[in-house]
Amino acid sequence: MIDHVSLGTNRYAQAVAFYQRVLAPLGLTLLRDTGAEASFGIPSHWSFFLYPVPVEERVTARGTHLALGAASRAEVSAVHEAAMAASAKDVFTPRERPDISPTYFGAIFLDLDGHRIEVLTNAN
Repeated sequence: MIDHVSLGTNRYAQAVAFYQRVLAPLGLTLLRDTGAEASFGIPSHWSFFLYPVPVEERVTARGTHLALGAASRAEVSAVHEAAMAASAKDVFTPRERPDISPTYFGAIFLDLDGHRIEVLTNAN
């Protein structure tokens, strides 16, 4: 079981603001921002972290992506909509993907640094 995830960013302040918008529909909030670390989650579980990385250093890796679970199709759509409004790049809009699973509903976008972020649910 994975407990938490950390991403590096070359655009720390912008990434913190981006993820505040994008994670809100999932009920995740910014719990701490020291300038050297931003922590998101719920008070009892800090699950997502951002760290500043010098602009000359790469922060993404080919083939890597982060998948966020949503409780409903409406949450998937809300996350995707928030990401698009915050300047993410669409990879695929919210939709069913029977090639993945008969119950899958999800979307993928690239965040401000190019991290491939998926949000999905298997709820009807």
